[in-house]
Amino acid sequence: MIQWFKDVTTDSVIFKGFMVLMVVSFGIWGIGDVVAPSVDPNVAIQSGRFEIRVPEVQRQYQLQLERLRESLGNEAASDPALKKTMLNNLVNEMRQDAYTNNAAINMGVDISKDIVRDVVMKQDAFKDESGNFSQFRFGEQLARNGLTEAGYAKMIENEIRARTLMQPVGINGTAPQTLIEKLFAYRAETRIADTLFVAADAMNITNQPTDEQIKKTYDENIATFTAPEYRQVSVVMLSSAAMVTPESIDESVVKAFYDENGARYRTPETRDLWQLVFDTKEQADAARALLAPGDNLTKLAVKAKVNPPTDLGDRQLEDPVLATFGDAAKIGLNEISQPVQSDLGWHLLEVRAIKPETVTSYEAVRADIRKQLAADKGTDAMFDAAQHLENEVAAGTPFNEAASTVGGAFFGFTIDRNGISPENRMEFNALFEKVTQSAFYKVVFETPVGTESKLIEFDGGYYVVKIEGSTPPTPKPMDKMRPEIASLWLKQEKLRAAKSLADNMAEDLKAQPSRTMTSVADKDKRLSYAQLGPITRFGESLKRDYVVDSKRVGPDMLSTLFNAKEGDINVSTVAGGYVIARLKTIISATPEGDLVQTYKAVEQETRTAVSQDLMQQFSAALAERYPVTLNTKSIDEIGGVAQP
Repeated sequence: MIQWFKDVTTDSVIFKGFMVLMVVSFGIWGIGDVVAPSVDPNVAIQSGRFEIRVPEVQRQYQLQLERLRESLGNEAASDPALKKTMLNNLVNEMRQDAYTNNAAINMGVDISKDIVRDVVMKQDAFKDESGNFSQFRFGEQLARNGLTEAGYAKMIENEIRARTLMQPVGINGTAPQTLIEKLFAYRAETRIADTLFVAADAMNITNQPTDEQIKKTYDENIATFTAPEYRQVSVVMLSSAAMVTPESIDESVVKAFYDENGARYRTPETRDLWQLVFDTKEQADAARALLAPGDNLTKLAVKAKVNPPTDLGDRQLEDPVLATFGDAAKIGLNEISQPVQSDLGWHLLEVRAIKPETVTSYEAVRADIRKQLAADKGTDAMFDAAQHLENEVAAGTPFNEAASTVGGAFFGFTIDRNGISPENRMEFNALFEKVTQSAFYKVVFETPVGTESKLIEFDGGYYVVKIEGSTPPTPKPMDKMRPEIASLWLKQEKLRAAKSLADNMAEDLKAQPSRTMTSVADKDKRLSYAQLGPITRFGESLKRDYVVDSKRVGPDMLSTLFNAKEGDINVSTVAGGYVIARLKTIISATPEGDLVQTYKAVEQETRTAVSQDLMQQFSAALAERYPVTLNTKSIDEIGGVAQP
C-alpha cells in the first residue's frame, strides 16, 4: 500500500492515466447500471432466461489466472493489464454463451438429463484403464477444477444446447465449386526451370580495400559498427529464503507448531468404495433384491445382468465424491448400501477395504516444519525489509549500503538491452535465478537515468533498480574496426561480382537461345547447374519424389519465376548469391495423382472458412436479437473491467 501511494504521488502521468481510465469505465459501465438497476447481484451475465452467476465467472477467472501463472510465472500473472485483458476475453466468451443459449431456449431446444449423462460418461477424461466410466476420475477432475457434479452437468447442458443451435449452420455451409477450383489452380500450379546458381563465395577477389573504400564501407554501414546503448545498473534484491535460515528456528518452536497443528500430520481413515450405477431407483432396488449372503457387487452385477462395478478408489469420508452419497458411504466393511441418488443416477455402494487413521511422528516431519517456519518468518521479515528498503532508497542511500542495511543482496553491472556487457559477455548471477531476464531488461531501459524503479515483486522476493548512468549508442572507431570493415567490404564485393557474372551470363543465354545451361556450367566452375521444379509459387514441392534445392529458392526468385513466360531468362536474388533461371515448363493444376489430396485439402479448407464465416454472421445476428445484460459491479469486483 505504501508503494502504491508513493507511485501515485510521484508519477502524475500514471495517476492521470488511471483517473482517465476510471472516468471512461464509469461512463461505459454506469449507463448499464442505470438501464438495468434490478440486476440480481449474484448474476454476472444475463440474456433473457439464461444467466451466468458470479461464482462461475469467478471460478473460470481464477482457473485461467492459475494457468497463466503456471505458464508465465507470478510476475506476468500479477500484471494488471494482462489480468484485465484475460477477464475481458472471458466475459466476451461468456456473453456469447449467454445469448446463444437464450436463443436456443427461445427456439425450443431442450437438452434432457439422459443426453447430458451420456455425454459425461463418454468423455475420455473420466474413463479408467479398461475404457469404462470411472466415478473416481470424474470426482477427481471436478475437484481439480472447483466444480460440483450439478455444476458440471449444467455446464455440459449449456454447451450441448449452444452446439445444437450453431452446428447446423456450419455443417450446411458450402463453398462455390468455381472458388475451390480457382484456389486450387493458384496453389497447385507448378513450374520447372533450368537454373544456374552463382554463389558469392565462389567469386575470387584478390585485391585489398583502399583507405577510401574502407571509409565508404564504414560510412554506409555505420549502424553495423555502432555500439548499443549501455546502462550502468545498481540492484538490491530481497529474498525471503535469505532472510531467515532453518537453523535459526529454535527446537521448542518447531515442537510447539507440531503440537498445535496435529491435524496436518494425521491421515484420516480412507475407504475403497465400489459402485453400480442405475438409471432409476426401481432398477437399483430390483438388483439389490438379488443379493445372497457372501455376494459382492461383482457377483450382483452378473445376477442383475448389468455392467461390472467401478472402483471409486481410496477416499476419505470428507471427499466431495463420497459426500455426495451421505451416510451411504459410511457402511461397514464388505457391506452393500441401500440405493442412493446423485446427479448421475442411483448407486449401490460396497466398501471393500478400510485403511485406519495414521499419524506421522514428530521426528519424521521436524526438518520440514523447521523449513516451513523459516520460510514463513522469512516472508514476514522480507516485507519489513521491503518497507525499510523503500525508505533507504527515498533517502538517497547508495544501493550497496542500502542492501547491507536491510539484509539484501547488491549487484552492479553494465549491460545493453540484451543483457550483454561491453566486454561481450552475458551477465548471470543470483538475481536471474529468480527474475525473468527479459522483464528485468525492460525495467532497466524504461527507468530514466539517475532514478530508481519502483519495488518490483518476483516469486520469493522483491528487487529495485537504479540507473546510475548511460552510455548512448556510439560508433566504434574506424581504425579499431578495420578488420571487420574489410570483411564486410569483401563480402559486398563478392556479391557485386556474382551479380555481374549472373547478368552477363543471362545476356549471353538470351543471345544464344540454343545454348544449354549445362554447357555453361561445364565451362565455368563458378556456376552450378540444376533443374528446379516442379515447384509451387510458395517454394514447395507437391511430388513425393522431389526435394526442393533451398539455396536456389527465395521470395524474389519465386516472384520472378511465376511472372515469367516459358523460355524467359531472369536473374534473381537468393541467399548467398544469385540464380539465373530459364522457365522451361508451366504445369497447370489438375486434381490427379499426387494432387488429388491437395485438391481435397483446398476443398476442405475453403468449406471450413465459409462455414466459420456463416457461423460468425449467425452469432452476430443472435447477439443483436438477444441482448445481454452485464452486472458490471460484480464483474469489476472479480478482478478488472471487461469491455461491453
